[in-house]
Amino acid sequence: MPHASHTVIPRPADIDIDILREMYRSGGVTVAGVDPRLKANRIAQRLGVSRARVDSRIKEWTRYGLLQRFDVWPNPALFDLTGFTVDIRLSDRFRKDEVFERIRLIEGAVGGIDLAGEWVSAQFVVPDEVAAHRRTDLLRGLSGISEVGAPILWARLEPTRDLSPLDLRIVRVLRQYPTHPLSTIARHVGVSTRTITTRYGQLVDDLAVWFVPVLDFRALAQPVLSINVGLDESADHEAVSRAFRKAFPQSLEFVRAPFGPILPDRVAVYFALVPSAGRIEELEGFLRGLPGVQAVEALLMIRLVSFPETFDRLVPGAPPPGR
Repeated sequence: MPHASHTVIPRPADIDIDILREMYRSGGVTVAGVDPRLKANRIAQRLGVSRARVDSRIKEWTRYGLLQRFDVWPNPALFDLTGFTVDIRLSDRFRKDEVFERIRLIEGAVGGIDLAGEWVSAQFVVPDEVAAHRRTDLLRGLSGISEVGAPILWARLEPTRDLSPLDLRIVRVLRQYPTHPLSTIARHVGVSTRTITTRYGQLVDDLAVWFVPVLDFRALAQPVLSINVGLDESADHEAVSRAFRKAFPQSLEFVRAPFGPILPDRVAVYFALVPSAGRIEELEGFLRGLPGVQAVEALLMIRLVSFPETFDRLVPGAPPPGR
């Protein structure tokens, strides 16, 4: 899997994690919580830094290829769909691109996670649990796949309202221009900037539209880990999280939300940027030594993968009038 760039972000800083945390309205990683149009001055004010510093860090994410783009998902429940995640073991870890291309052809595929080694994961939207098991059966039959786990179902967020024809046009344009100014979105939709500003705010606040960052961690000089922690009791969660954040501040937690993967009560999931590969075992040892921790699994993340075709089919409408 060649990477387009031979340069990496030289010194990822604590502020990178802080900015990303602010972009997630929940304060931790979720499937649907990012708002890429949060004003840089608002983030800067909350972090106690200059707006110029926030702007420069976000531009550096793009310049070095960490932030590839944002994929815009309408809430799947608007189409009477729910989601699931599934872990997949490959027979040849050096042929991941081929396998991902096969996965994207399965109905409902929306994304995935590329991990170091022979395991990857994939995300789908489907009508129900029966359909989720059918998709996993299809995955088992694909060339290059040697093992498929059980589907991890997502909690479903029921929409507060249906999307109007205008909302659908806005979503369609946002999918094409996810970070363009709202004035540009308004021109492509064919309405006023004021109308777009109001409607955009409603779509984001109602969680009718989800902005999913597509990240390539090969742009970082430091390893990024996904860490699954098994707890003795669910009551241990807060103390473990607090201790982990203090020891490894460049980290985010995958938080429980009314949408996204349904995690067992005695499981915590973290994402952490570690100074070097040599510190990975130190991180695992630290977590294993905390009271209340039963098991630790650290996985090295390579990139997030997006399959936009599913939502392209789901979001109907004629080409925007401004094109």
